[in-house]
Amino acid sequence: MSSQPSSDSWFRTRPVLWFLLTVTVPGGVYAGSKVVIGGQSLESAVPIGIVFGLVFAVATAVLKAALGR
Repeated sequence: MSSQPSSDSWFRTRPVLWFLLTVTVPGGVYAGSKVVIGGQSLESAVPIGIVFGLVFAVATAVLKAALGR
């Protein structure tokens, strides 16, 4: 009795939310790691994190479309 099918259909009906989460989570983690581990300033890490998140989200969307999911 998993909630995964329910949450999967919930995200499928809200593609904008899915895209924002797919950009925000990896981009935020990447920017946070640059600040904490790399010692960069927040102002220089956030734009790189946003770009990383956008690339990650677009690549994920393309792969999902190519695989038909």
